Amino acid sequence: MKKLITFLLVITLLTTLFVGCGKADNKASDSKTSGSAVETGKAADDTLETAETKTEAKDYSKQEPYTVKLMLPGTAGTKDCEEVSALASEILQKKYNTTLEIIRVGFGTYAQQQNLMFSSGEKLDMLYSDRGNFTSAVSNGQIVEIGQYLDEYAPEMKAQISAEDWACTTINNGIYAVPANKEKAVAWGFAFVKSVADELGFDYSNIKTEEDLVPLLQAVKEKYPDMYPVMSNGGSMNTMTMVDELGGDLGVLEDCKDPNNTTVVDWYETDAYRKIVERRYEWAQKGLIMPDAASNTEPWANMIASNKAFGRFTNVKPGIEAEMEKASSKEIVVIPMTDAYTTTNRLDILWYVAHNSEKPERTVQVMNEIYTNPELQNILVNGVEGKHYEFANEAKTMVRYPQGVDGTNTGYPSYPWAWLNEMITPVWEGSDTNLWKQTDEYNKTAIVSVAKGFGWNNENVINEVAACKNVKDKYANALECGSVDPAVALPQFIKDLKAAGSDNIIKEKQSQLDEWLEANK
Repeated sequence: MKKLITFLLVITLLTTLFVGCGKADNKASDSKTSGSAVETGKAADDTLETAETKTEAKDYSKQEPYTVKLMLPGTAGTKDCEEVSALASEILQKKYNTTLEIIRVGFGTYAQQQNLMFSSGEKLDMLYSDRGNFTSAVSNGQIVEIGQYLDEYAPEMKAQISAEDWACTTINNGIYAVPANKEKAVAWGFAFVKSVADELGFDYSNIKTEEDLVPLLQAVKEKYPDMYPVMSNGGSMNTMTMVDELGGDLGVLEDCKDPNNTTVVDWYETDAYRKIVERRYEWAQKGLIMPDAASNTEPWANMIASNKAFGRFTNVKPGIEAEMEKASSKEIVVIPMTDAYTTTNRLDILWYVAHNSEKPERTVQVMNEIYTNPELQNILVNGVEGKHYEFANEAKTMVRYPQGVDGTNTGYPSYPWAWLNEMITPVWEGSDTNLWKQTDEYNKTAIVSVAKGFGWNNENVINEVAACKNVKDKYANALECGSVDPAVALPQFIKDLKAAGSDNIIKEKQSQLDEWLEANK
């Protein structure tokens, strides 16, 4: 069979050389995941258009026209997206004969829209996703294995991403996502409006833990009764811990700082989790957390800007204060409460090629160009010069909003961290000019989990994973936002997880982790 395919390819190429416009109909072998017949890859039927394309010059500008439809979160104006798409397309058309169509969806509804696009079959080529959906997206055949295209269509991007980072998006020896180049470690802390704390006369330099926040939050509630001391972010609050989530789904290493503890546990059954949700419920009962925090969909930046809220739990990284100030137009203080650490999950922003893509190889070309082309990446991150941003210095290494524009009224919000490579873009005014060097150092000095690089494959327990996700969606955010009584809800949560098959997931993940650890001694 292989000889036959090789013979047919040779005949096709010879035809192309003599006719000059021949086109191969041969497709790459279908790539399938267990339990799914979804096609995950197609060969480049237009890369054999000319001898140049496949051999010397590889002039991809002579490909047939194609539009890459790209989706990412962050509500933006339709006209603004069209203008940004047009600017980006000018670059992509010259090099690849490719047009870009950008679709942006609000953070609160993005996950729902993503699943709708996956299931509907509507055209979608390239999309942002967070780590939480990755393993199931692979098992369900929703995304394309892109490793087969990297050498041919994205050699520069492939070379710039380390083997260790590629390992974090690899399952069963296949690469399924591009990890965003940004901070790849995390610490957790609390962010709040500086002017409010200063007016209250608080010395917040001594705050080190959640418990230390209580006097400040109580003072805010008393002085500003219409301001929520703590708000949620998209209906959730992180738990401010250093667990290693081991690729996603249930089953964690409770403390990634301890290289000797490789026992997989259900995080929701631990004493640490119980204490966290008990404290959150206590805070909510005292009015320190906004009511209905688990169902809140109002953007945090808008609530801060309009004086509805004082603070929120947040990730901590170099430049986080400036980033939050840009979004909220308020001076922000961020207090770290954990050490910085890195795990597989801390490569948390991933870019996929959707199974809906008609030409995955063309999408990978666009990924490569975005990742490596500073001009293109800047357009996509910051928008139209003079409308959404302007350069703040002659060297064009720093940007700011034009007069009259800010984070609350721009038609194209800038979220550099959400794109493929923020570290080749100008920094925003207010950030340290050495921000990207600081970020690189932050990544290099973070505590590394013993299980970083472990690629969890949930296909053997995919039914249990789906069932447990439904249970988690019902309880976790509500518990972590203090919206329900843990004395009642937590035992029922654990009971429902076990009924849905959580123990099977833990057992399977432990087995895979043990095998991986043995192979990586």
